[in-house]
Amino acid sequence: MIRKTGILLLSGILLLSVISGGCIRDFERSEIRIADIDISAERVASANVLLNVTTYIENRGDRSGDARLLLKAFDLESGLLVDQETVTVGSILKRKTKPASQVVKVDRDGGYRIEVVLFEDEQRVDQRTMRISGIGDLTPNIYDIGLRIPKMDFLVKNVTGSKVTIGVDLYLTNEGDITSEDFQVLIKAREMDAGLLADKTWISTGIIKKETTVIRSADIVVPDDYNYIVEALIWKNDTIVERGQGVVQLSPVRYIPEKEKVISEDIDVEDFRVPEEAYESGAMKKTPGFTAPVMMLMLILTILIMKRRYNNG
Repeated sequence: MIRKTGILLLSGILLLSVISGGCIRDFERSEIRIADIDISAERVASANVLLNVTTYIENRGDRSGDARLLLKAFDLESGLLVDQETVTVGSILKRKTKPASQVVKVDRDGGYRIEVVLFEDEQRVDQRTMRISGIGDLTPNIYDIGLRIPKMDFLVKNVTGSKVTIGVDLYLTNEGDITSEDFQVLIKAREMDAGLLADKTWISTGIIKKETTVIRSADIVVPDDYNYIVEALIWKNDTIVERGQGVVQLSPVRYIPEKEKVISEDIDVEDFRVPEEAYESGAMKKTPGFTAPVMMLMLILTILIMKRRYNNG
């Protein structure tokens, strides 16, 4: 009898411990919360708006766990999810507030419910909702033509002596709500180390239907054994309204990230010289090269580089 009583008592203690433990876990609360939200229009196009949502996360306790924000935009009329974005915030220091920005794209018509959900160590700990309307009253950027350059491809088409003909495929996407106009595009290749312009050419975008992507192609001729940044600039009248760029590496010596600043190496300026036959009646034909002032500038730069190397022994 005593043995049975002891077993029942022990079982009761274990059960109470489990229940208590569960209750304690259920009532554990995170010390981080959403303190405030700012919403601004980052880009206003003719058809849509990019909303920048900055959430301020406040930590009222010790160093937090890994925080994450889920941002959702719902159409007020239909209730449908329009766009969403997730960003990892990381740990928040004791008694600190940390901002985190996210971007969602919405149409210019209608209103939206912006919902921000805060997670800590993958547990949902807080949520904030805001409603916005009147987006259609925002004035679109007059220089936003709706065209984007999401990608550029390059192909070696010909090699003649020290010159290489590069075929450039330019991807153009119309994100606007109407068919685009026919714009002019300047494509140019600039040597990475010295910044010398190797070649440039003009092409036309043509008329592009809304929500479609087309490919426009052109050729540039550049000296071999150098690395280049190829830029594409879309012009509207006298204004650059969109740009894109890619990298062409013809030098196998090393890999050069697109935006990394590099140490200048020996540049054979003669590779970039404009042939005399390129000039006719004071006008220059479309050939790789540079004008006389640029050549004089490069000569001065070359002297300075040689002097610096001499001073450094």
